[in-house]
Amino acid sequence: MVEAEPLKFPRAPIGKKRVWFDARNQVVVGMVTYDRNLKPYRSFDGAYSLYEGGGKKVMDGKHPYWSWAHVTSSDIQTNSVTRIEQVRAVEGHHESGANDPKMYDRYLTQAALQRLGAV
Repeated sequence: MVEAEPLKFPRAPIGKKRVWFDARNQVVVGMVTYDRNLKPYRSFDGAYSLYEGGGKKVMDGKHPYWSWAHVTSSDIQTNSVTRIEQVRAVEGHHESGANDPKMYDRYLTQAALQRLGAV
């Protein structure tokens, strides 16, 4: 478990975060964030999978793609739950990918962030 707290940000909405990792492979197992009063605020837990089924496989080079499949986000204070799912494409605009050097230029440069922020 790793614990983090914001430093020098007195108005930060989060007072603390705890993240649990699987010691065998360093995969995140779950996370809990706490509000400024250090009361539990949100929890996140995910599920991971090989992307294969029904005779189909998503390949990552020579190997089947393995990644997170979905994340459940629970707002502990309001009792609401959100499920985030990894999909192949979002309305034809953005496609999922892995180990593609073009992803950096497409999404992570200053120009890309400004372009994407205008959408």
